[in-house]
Amino acid sequence: MEATFTGRGYRAAVPAAPFSYEDPLDPDSPADIATPTTRRALIRLALVAAETGARFQREGVAHDPMSWLLAPRALFHGASAIDACLHREGCLRGLLVHALSLGLDADPHAVDALSPADDISARRPEMPDDDDAGDGGDIGDKASVARLFTATVVANRGAETVQAFHASIATGEAEVAGRLRQRLGPDAIQARIAAGFDATDPLVVALLSPAISDTLTLIAADPISPLAAGLDLNVEQRFVG
Repeated sequence: MEATFTGRGYRAAVPAAPFSYEDPLDPDSPADIATPTTRRALIRLALVAAETGARFQREGVAHDPMSWLLAPRALFHGASAIDACLHREGCLRGLLVHALSLGLDADPHAVDALSPADDISARRPEMPDDDDAGDGGDIGDKASVARLFTATVVANRGAETVQAFHASIATGEAEVAGRLRQRLGPDAIQARIAAGFDATDPLVVALLSPAISDTLTLIAADPISPLAAGLDLNVEQRFVG
């Protein structure tokens, strides 16, 4: 038995058990479940959905991507990816599972252990490091962890406007600032440097392709992955007028 979507040349075979879902090509109904959300949450879900389809195609996985997205998963503590990936934690888990080719229903704690250190501490603020009660000797170690840093620059040189984006793996903002000074000179003073990657930043949307944004999202989640090796991305555009 299967559920079939018809229209626009699209057909997806999905097992009717142990779960079912609404046909997205049917008209809306007053009985539809309302799900309040934000644009950022929808982008998270779209990102995981795109990565799911890309992985299944890349690896020849004999599994329907829609089934993976809609079925309850231990990875999301019994929720489906459609619901869990609206949230940052679920989105990171979904991305890591597919980017690292892990099991399709991997243990959530094992996947969380692969997340950047700042994500883990943000989820578990009640669990300080053992050394925190001592002389603070681990602070330097935390600061030296390599992770993705990004920077955006908007600078005016008289009649010329420079817009730039930078991404690289570093241990701190000072290291990134030094790279920007070498590349942009005095314009680097206008840089906004941050750990991680915000795909919704207006300048990022204007300068980067969706494929590059997806790649940087994966690198932010796993800065020691092969994708991050040697990363030194610089995109600039200049206007004269």
